[in-house]
Parts: sequence; structure tokens; C-alpha cells
Amino acid sequence: MNIEILTVSVGVGSAIGYITNYFAIKMLFRPYKAVKIGNITFFPQGIIPREKKTLAKKVGEVVKDYILSENEIKKIVTSKEVHDEIEKFLNEKVENMLDKDIQEFVSKEEIAEKFALIIENIIKEKFSMFAGFISKDTLKDLLIKLEIPLKINQIVSPDMVKDVLKKEVFNFLENEVPTIFIKARIDKIVEEKVASFDEKTLEDMLFVLMKKHFGFINFAGAILGGIIGFIQYFVIK
Repeated sequence: MNIEILTVSVGVGSAIGYITNYFAIKMLFRPYKAVKIGNITFFPQGIIPREKKTLAKKVGEVVKDYILSENEIKKIVTSKEVHDEIEKFLNEKVENMLDKDIQEFVSKEEIAEKFALIIENIIKEKFSMFAGFISKDTLKDLLIKLEIPLKINQIVSPDMVKDVLKKEVFNFLENEVPTIFIKARIDKIVEEKVASFDEKTLEDMLFVLMKKHFGFINFAGAILGGIIGFIQYFVIK
């Protein structure tokens, strides 16, 4: 057995296997455009650029059917983690909002007018004998002059507001959000986005995703080529 010739045979076989697979992978993407001289095509367009629209459509379908299907979206938005974060957010925001003076949301005149109307109606219903002596305008002027500080949490219960908001938000997440995603045609959005990528961007994106796998294919080509070179040594010996 000639070790030197065997080593060269295995080395050449490994190099050929590696280089062949390397260029085979590159040819999935290159050339970006078919190389032509006149009507004669010397190098056809790479498979991925040529099938970009089909690839984009399939990616959109996979996203819609498996990644962001109606059931998957419902699982996400109804998960304990999402509920806990929303509950925490609502608790903080409701507490802050209800602790504010009501005049930050409604003018003093509007507040006075609404309360004056309520008081006037109560007097008419419960104390009709005094109804002729007190008018809404008089009550309104009096309330404006009193300058009574009034916070929202003095009118409504924070816990009640929180419960109502949580119920409505969670109901919206569970029943409406998945439907909104379906109506928005997420598959078409993904399809159009992928189809809009230029060939270089698409290549870079797939190489980032498949870098390890492409590396393994090159390595496997080198191993297979080395094995073929090893066998070839004994065949031609």
C-alpha cells in the first residue's frame, strides 16, 4: 500500500466533494439573473430567485396554517403569561387614571351642569315642593363657585372598573384578535413581504437560517469524497 498515493487520493476526493457541494449550494441562489448572450442562456437563474414567488406563497401558507393559525393565536393571547402582563398593566393604569382629578378629563362647567341636572331631578322627584325655588342654572353657578376637588375614584370603584376592563379586554383577545388576524390575511402579508426581498437579501436571510446545515452539507461532501477517493485507490491499484 502506497500511503502517499492513498493520502493524495483521499485528499483530492475530499476536496472535490467539499467544493462540489459548496458550489451546488451557491447555485441555489446564483446567478441572481440568468446570464444570456442574445437568446442563448449560458447560466440559468438560480433556483431560489427563479422560484421566489412560489417560495413566498408557501412561506405565507405555513405561517397562516401552522405558526399563526387562528388556534395558535388564541393560545398565545389567552396564555397565563399574556393575561398576567395585561392584568398588571391594567391595574397600574387604572389606579393612576382614577386617582386623577376629574377636571383633567371634563371641564368644571360640564361637571357642574351634569351634577346640577341630577340634583334638580332628585328635588323634583323627592322634594317637589321646593322645585320652584331651585333651578338647574342656580345649582350650576353654586357648584362652580364651591370649587369642590373631585377625583374619579370618589365617584367610581377602582376594583369595579378593573374587573369590567379585564373582562372586556380578555374577551376581545380571545374572540376578536384571532379573527382580526385571519381577516388581515397574514399569509398574504408574509407572501408579499418575502416576494419583495431582493435576491441578495433572500440569500442572506436563508444563509443565516441554514448556515449550520449548509456547513454540514459541505462537510458531508468532503467525507463522502474522501471515502470515494479511498475506495478508488484500491480499485485502480
